[in-house]
Amino acid sequence: MAADAGSLGPHRTVSSRLRSRPDPSDAETLDRPLLRPRCAWIVGGVWLALTGWAGAQTRPLQTEEATTAPRGTSVIEVGAEAIRNEPNFVTGGLRERWAGPILRFVYSAADNVEIDVEWTARVGQRDDPDFGSVSDWGDVGLRAKVRLVDEGHGHPAIGARFGVLLPETSFGSGLGPNALRMSAQILVSQTIGGVTLHGNAGLALHDEVYRPHEQRDFLAYGLAAEVRLSRRLGVVGEWAGLAGSGMPGADAHGELRAGVRWGAGEWRVDGALRRGLLAADGTWGVTAGVTRRFR
Repeated sequence: MAADAGSLGPHRTVSSRLRSRPDPSDAETLDRPLLRPRCAWIVGGVWLALTGWAGAQTRPLQTEEATTAPRGTSVIEVGAEAIRNEPNFVTGGLRERWAGPILRFVYSAADNVEIDVEWTARVGQRDDPDFGSVSDWGDVGLRAKVRLVDEGHGHPAIGARFGVLLPETSFGSGLGPNALRMSAQILVSQTIGGVTLHGNAGLALHDEVYRPHEQRDFLAYGLAAEVRLSRRLGVVGEWAGLAGSGMPGADAHGELRAGVRWGAGEWRVDGALRRGLLAADGTWGVTAGVTRRFR
């Protein structure tokens, strides 16, 4: 996941100053045996502050970064979202649909491998014309990501991500299809100045709701950008969804999101405005969350 694009310049400046050797004639400097360890701690602190979000930058977007966090990094994301005028795939009635808390845990098993589990603890609808205001347990997602190529001069970072969504939500009131869904995507990330671009493309397979042993095949896509306005503040936007021929309960989707990320180091908060694009999507919605990073 993309590092702060502006971090390399200050990092190199501090490092170059700390690497400069003292004048051998300076006796006071030579009499400080703890100077080098202290410098090492300073360098490490600056590096963590400036590149502390080199992993798990997905929220509040859906498009995944091709980069990965260093081995041993753990990330916890907690969020919630809602959208208005989403059609109920069982009846077609318009409702307000919400989900939260959405809990996600990401662990870097190696420098180029991340695994994560995501659970929507509760999903519900309000003012449904047929079912009223009801809620249920949400689905569980299991995913693995591998970074195949590091970003370098003239080429982006490239990765692959595989995932499966296990059904937990009851089918009856139209809160969830209660069907198995999986995806496999290629991920691309490229930083250009203060802008980081991400692209996802691959296959998504959704079991149909009304026809046993049948499925719908979709192109799963995502295009996202982050503009770093400062070390703490970033503006993000994306277009993501599923393209193909769908049916109720296994629908094509499309959505635009625009929002902000605020934070550095261990904590970050985020929020975004949502806009549904296709018939199965709602109109306007929001999402917000907080992320905690552990080393």
